[in-house]
Amino acid sequence: MNDQVAMKDTQGFSFDAAHSRSSPQALRIAAASKRLFFVLPSLAILYILQRVAWTSSVFRVLESSVISLPTCPIQSVIHPTNRADITSRNVEALFPSSSFKEQIAQQLSGAVQIPTICYDEMGAIGQDTRWEIFYELGRYLQETFPLVYDKLDVATVNEHGLLFTWQGSDTSLKPLLLMAHQDVVPVPNVTLERWTYPPFSGHYDGTYVWGRGSEDDKSNLVAILAAFAALLEAGFEPSRTVLFSVGFDEEGGFPESYGAKALAALILKLYGHGGIELIFDEGIAGIENHFGTEFAMPATAEKGYVDVTITVNTKGGHSSTPPDHTAIGYLADVIKAVESNPFPSSLTEDNPTTTYLSCVADYGKDVPPVIRDSIRDPRRQREVIQYLEKRPDSRALIRTSVAVDVVAGGSKANNLPESAYILVNHRIAIDHSVATVKTHYADVISPIAARLNFSICGFDYDDHGCNEREGSIYLSARDELEPSPVTSSDNSQFNWLTGTLRGVFGDEVVVAPVLLSGNTDTQFYWNLSSHIYRMSPWRASLDSRGTNMHTVDERMPILGLLEMIHFYHEFLRVVDEMRS
Repeated sequence: MNDQVAMKDTQGFSFDAAHSRSSPQALRIAAASKRLFFVLPSLAILYILQRVAWTSSVFRVLESSVISLPTCPIQSVIHPTNRADITSRNVEALFPSSSFKEQIAQQLSGAVQIPTICYDEMGAIGQDTRWEIFYELGRYLQETFPLVYDKLDVATVNEHGLLFTWQGSDTSLKPLLLMAHQDVVPVPNVTLERWTYPPFSGHYDGTYVWGRGSEDDKSNLVAILAAFAALLEAGFEPSRTVLFSVGFDEEGGFPESYGAKALAALILKLYGHGGIELIFDEGIAGIENHFGTEFAMPATAEKGYVDVTITVNTKGGHSSTPPDHTAIGYLADVIKAVESNPFPSSLTEDNPTTTYLSCVADYGKDVPPVIRDSIRDPRRQREVIQYLEKRPDSRALIRTSVAVDVVAGGSKANNLPESAYILVNHRIAIDHSVATVKTHYADVISPIAARLNFSICGFDYDDHGCNEREGSIYLSARDELEPSPVTSSDNSQFNWLTGTLRGVFGDEVVVAPVLLSGNTDTQFYWNLSSHIYRMSPWRASLDSRGTNMHTVDERMPILGLLEMIHFYHEFLRVVDEMRS
């Protein structure tokens, strides 16, 4: 998943944090993280509420009408009813066997050993030789899952993208679409000595497969193909067509996308706008124990994205006769203003965080009464917002984030800099837009420009005569992405997902939607379905150390991989039996 790194709080709780979607090379390598996702695991929210005082606040809160929290989704349990022999053969006999465990461990290990790294700013397919390694992974998948390639239609899209089609017998039913990606983030050379095993060794120690991509995202890739193979071997024939779209540049942050965008265009051509019943893509390791209850957390929305560059231009000259402030000095004023004027926070009904909080209040066994009461009382909404603002990871779910990630200016000790700039990364809140971000900057920068007698250029300003004053401030934006549509959790499709998750992981699990602060390949699939879910279906507790996605010692618990195979196997069967 793009933008995700592992973090732990001081209590040992694990949660996921998003990384940059598209930033300059120096920061990309240092961060080695995915743009998918700054996801707040639900635990962080309640942990904050439990630890902070319930009174005074010094935070800026959006003035808005009080809302009632949405109700927690119906917690159904669904098992496939057709072909009980498949359940007996695969779920009860094959999946628990030691031979199958060893087989799928070796399958994942082999995939990890092929370093399908996606770097930033890679050239076009056929021009940049770094894409060549993906041919090797394509051959490996075909050799490892021959029955899948023999029985399903496999289309190659833009050389390395794969679209598997398992044709159903009832063409009146919209297809189910599963997703994964082949690419992995780079391994910085400076970290090599810190790895327990070489990052592309695919070492299997009987418990974990170690290596880059073992979790993100070759685990989902192998799990889905293994589930397909098990169903084919059992003679399963779907009535609903099943698609499996496999991209190859999810980690790259390319605005145009060589993989997912081309795959989505083909699917749109084949099935039309809204032609897919349900889309399921990667996400966080989505089952965690919070406050005495296991929560499964499919993401039903993603925040938007934009990078804003602010450039201060002034007159140059020799450093021996400097003015009071250079372009860099003026830029310091800009940085202070940007960081001192955060976007307002709000908790809206559309934000999946509100539904998650409702589920916590209803089902969290160990939630302190004061927290439960505050969540449930609409009159105390302001309090909840203030408490969520106490920590960066939780407030990211209720406001547009601001991160000054790059600063540059000047070229020589005896030259006055004629320009200096910053790059500011934003993850746009569900109730905001790219236009909201630009308007915010106009409000923040205009007073500085007026005080300095500088002109403002870029965005929607008239650039004519931009440099005729003492200096100028130029605003530009790149990689603009609006927040995703929000998938409702009050419909049949979400109930199918809820029922399958509880059928596989146990009826003590509570399914609650969450928000991703990063972005996945689903950003190119919005017009294909109104039911899009993002989750990696395994228990995070299977690795007590937590996820090391995108960093040193990434590894995948084999028991987690088995859970993923079990889920995909059952989800495909459940959706095949259901009618919307």
